[in-house]
Amino acid sequence: MKYITIIALSLLLTSCGSAYLANKVERQLKGDWVLEEVSFPNSSGFFDTAIFNLAEVTCFENSQWSFVSNNATGDFILDGNACDKQEQNFVWYIDKQTVESSTPEMLFKITTNQKAKAVDEGSRLSIKSLLEDQMVWQQKVTLENKEVIIEMTFVKQ
Repeated sequence: MKYITIIALSLLLTSCGSAYLANKVERQLKGDWVLEEVSFPNSSGFFDTAIFNLAEVTCFENSQWSFVSNNATGDFILDGNACDKQEQNFVWYIDKQTVESSTPEMLFKITTNQKAKAVDEGSRLSIKSLLEDQMVWQQKVTLENKEVIIEMTFVKQ
């Protein structure tokens, strides 16, 4: 019985620790950001592919992003090269299973004109770095049957 209590207590503490860390990361994301640069590390060249099945990479450059941490929602406005300015709403959260790793992951889905429950597709993004005034995301996508990493660098407003 003593061992079961110890195991149960350690599982409880571990799960609370992950939730606390996820909350901490979510609070760091809170606020307004600008997507300053989109690049393709470890790839030769530039790929103008659609990000989040929404718009081409060039449309995302200089886009304005707002994160609300207390309800895990946000919005962004595409503002890139000759693209239509369009506001998009999204929901997001930090995956508690990955928060203790060196690159926690965010689950992200666009919900514009829909309830979050109605959206079946989303994206998994790695948070490569998160500082007070800058963050870097990485997303793995398949392009021409090869895995490519898209890196997005944000600056806090």
